[in-house]
Amino acid sequence: MSPMKRSEDSGIVLNEWIPQRTIGSIPLNGLRTFEVVARYMSLKRAAEELNVTPSAVSHRLRVLERILGCKLIQRQGSEMCLTENGRMLAPALAEGFGTIVSAVGNLRPG
Repeated sequence: MSPMKRSEDSGIVLNEWIPQRTIGSIPLNGLRTFEVVARYMSLKRAAEELNVTPSAVSHRLRVLERILGCKLIQRQGSEMCLTENGRMLAPALAEGFGTIVSAVGNLRPG
């Protein structure tokens, strides 16, 4: 059985693993990409920080939105803004990734 299914309402392919709420079901690379985009509101600046192309950033965002089954960023030409879901998710990710960075920074050699 495929882990993907199509939502009847939106036509978006949803990931059935997300409801399991396990670390393996969470698309961490996509979430990291979204957090950087939300911070800069720029695909180009996010790409620079992530050391990938702006096209790769855009692709990661599309995949993340498809997996989560909701839009996080509204795009109109070169302009973008966070959707309601994006505004809810961005600060939680910033805090979570900040905690990870602090924990890693506090590790002692040896």
